[in-house]
Amino acid sequence: MPNVLLAVSGGVDSIVLLHQMVAKGLDVGVAHVHHGQRRASDEEYRFVEQLAREYGVPFHGKRLIIETASQAAYREARYAFFETVMQEYGYRELMTAHHADDVVETVLIQLHRNVVEVTGIPERRGFGGGVLVRPLLDETKQSLIAYARQHDLEWREDATNAKTDYLRNRMRHLVIPPLLAGWPTLVRDVCATARANRRTWQRRYAAMTVWMDRHVDVEMKAFHVKLEAVMALSAEERYVLGRLLSERFGVQVAEGMTRLMQSKRGTGVYDVGGDFRLEKRDGGIALTERGQLSIPSPQRVETLPTRVTFGEHVVSLEVTEDGRGFPLDALEWPLYVRSPRPGDRISLSVGTKKVARVLIDAKVPREKRPFIPLLVDATGRIIAIVGIRVSDFPEKSDARCPRLMVKW
Repeated sequence: MPNVLLAVSGGVDSIVLLHQMVAKGLDVGVAHVHHGQRRASDEEYRFVEQLAREYGVPFHGKRLIIETASQAAYREARYAFFETVMQEYGYRELMTAHHADDVVETVLIQLHRNVVEVTGIPERRGFGGGVLVRPLLDETKQSLIAYARQHDLEWREDATNAKTDYLRNRMRHLVIPPLLAGWPTLVRDVCATARANRRTWQRRYAAMTVWMDRHVDVEMKAFHVKLEAVMALSAEERYVLGRLLSERFGVQVAEGMTRLMQSKRGTGVYDVGGDFRLEKRDGGIALTERGQLSIPSPQRVETLPTRVTFGEHVVSLEVTEDGRGFPLDALEWPLYVRSPRPGDRISLSVGTKKVARVLIDAKVPREKRPFIPLLVDATGRIIAIVGIRVSDFPEKSDARCPRLMVKW
């Protein structure tokens, strides 16, 4: 069975690719996709099939049926077909006929969309258990047409390529021609710059892979990295870190990491979708499974006023002398903000009551109860179940003495 699968649309680019690869003696097969959107598609399918027969190479064709037609949908279906053919017939390479003009269009589209990695089109990448190769990236469209005419090759023109309905076609027909008129070396210069940028980004990815091995604690479905280490990275390095971690764990973590790092709070949670969340805690950022979030560590309070961040909660502790709150001389210092523990009880006017019962009566969902902050003093006496109830211990102090006011 041939080793190289050629994606042949019937246009001049892919016809030249087929001719050149056969001339080089490569063992190839042809794959063609009928998009079913134009009357000419039937004839183009037969044309490519006949061409494969004339070259004496295998032909693999498919007609696509897509309910929601879009360029992205057709591209995804097209490459899914190529991957299926590769795996079913044992092809190790897929070759496409992308050329230098395609690189310029792609770079302009990337700039238009404010893409971080403006790198054009890579020469090769992993695909379908093998590799996708683009051997014509140094060739311009005009050079391919000249080659086809020199060798008396026949091809088909896709009439939709002349329209400006899509962004790529607008770049091709409305943006690039005026640029070329004043910048004759545009294609060569843009391709060279894109190639240099790809190499720069490749070095970044390689370096950050090494960095991750040193700084990121990775488990089966989780990771932890110190904030200090991440903050020391450049913006580009943090972007690459987000991409690598997202690829490794199958969830998009980059935006969540950025949001948590920008937050002034010491702790926080960001939902990345699926069964995972990002947590900011203990000086680091961690990916954890939903339902397995780590309970925030107890926060020690020694001075007032202060604000304490506990998971998604912020507790404000202030001093007042207006008669409200808890008398400071009745509290044993330091104070702590912590999660509920088995056996915790709070003093109320009718006696004591289990904290667990108070949370149940307040209809706090079971999964959220471990994350409700309690304010306690050094003896363990519960001053408040923050946001739910406050303690009612006996008043023994002057009404005008300094008092603790708890706000949330």
